[in-house]
Amino acid sequence: MTNYIKKKTMKNTKIKLNNTFDINNSKNFIPLPVNINSILIGIMLGDGGMYRSSPTANTRLEMSFGEKYKSFAESLGIIFKDYMSNPVKSIEVKGKNKVYINYRLKTNSLPIFNQYYEMFYKFNFETQKYIKIVPENIINLIDPIVLAYLIMTDGNFDKGRNRVRIYTNSFKKDEVQNLALAINKILGIYTGVLHDRKDQWILTIGAKNLELLRNTVSLHFHNSMLYRLGM
Repeated sequence: MTNYIKKKTMKNTKIKLNNTFDINNSKNFIPLPVNINSILIGIMLGDGGMYRSSPTANTRLEMSFGEKYKSFAESLGIIFKDYMSNPVKSIEVKGKNKVYINYRLKTNSLPIFNQYYEMFYKFNFETQKYIKIVPENIINLIDPIVLAYLIMTDGNFDKGRNRVRIYTNSFKKDEVQNLALAINKILGIYTGVLHDRKDQWILTIGAKNLELLRNTVSLHFHNSMLYRLGM
């Protein structure tokens, strides 16, 4: 997982939410505008996090970015500005030997985000906590914008092998496989599943598919993040 966005830990709750939520079949699902819906799905597949204090509370989106990613963080702040009371702000984080500057994006807690929380979080009875998952219907959700924001938040370019790696380490193997299958079937971009370490799996898009990948997603990239495609 990339080290510049720090995931938020969800508070414990005791009621299991629906983890087979289907964005296409739910009559009650009122998504965000189409482009913002895809952006949110992409960053939630990556290093985005959602916070909900209880099963009856509303949900907010939170993200934290390192100092080098100020421009990208601010671009997301513009995208989600209608759902925020305050713009992206800088905060000081004290390290062992120095003080770091991070940038925080935090939306208001709103009902519209509850639906996305239910898509991306499942209650784990062993740990008594919610864990983030790849939605089971990811094949119905994937599009070029989703993939672009997934790579911008959780990918990098492996110059030595001329490939893109996506650090899906926090998801289970079958979830990573379903995500790879969705990218392959919907976008026609062959995506491999590679064992990284222990029981962790990442996605790889190799040199043979690199040009197709760039043509598919680069239009949706923030300029400061194009290096993650090797551009």
